[in-house]
Amino acid sequence: MFFGTYNHTIDAKGRTSLPARLREALAAAGEPRIALLRNPHSRSILALPQSVWTQLTRSVMTTSPFDALTQRSVLKFVASAHEVDLDVHGRVLVPPALRDWAGLAKDVVWVGMGPHIQLFDQAAYEAEMAREIAPGEVVDFFKAKA
Repeated sequence: MFFGTYNHTIDAKGRTSLPARLREALAAAGEPRIALLRNPHSRSILALPQSVWTQLTRSVMTTSPFDALTQRSVLKFVASAHEVDLDVHGRVLVPPALRDWAGLAKDVVWVGMGPHIQLFDQAAYEAEMAREIAPGEVVDFFKAKA
């Protein structure tokens, strides 16, 4: 599980350090690499551990090529994915197309979201955090699911 918010930078080549706590969580789970892909809910990047990515690709492989709605999502999000390894310094190379999608400039924010990680441009992250959630839309995680 991944938790926490970490401010970092991204260099001109598209390299950014995966925070040590997130690297440690990956290592503890025996996850050798991550997959980066467009986030369907915001202009950010999802970073999925290899096992989660593998599960997602298995699901995608069972879809019909004639299911237009599913195939559009596959094209927009799954087809954008890149499997990446961390270098010896714990850095990740974010491909140019994904950097453009998320608007990653210099300052970035890594956010642990439980089973996955998100990577935001700092300004986009701050705008997302400033958005109010209507009281009726707040999810009660303590409430038992029926």
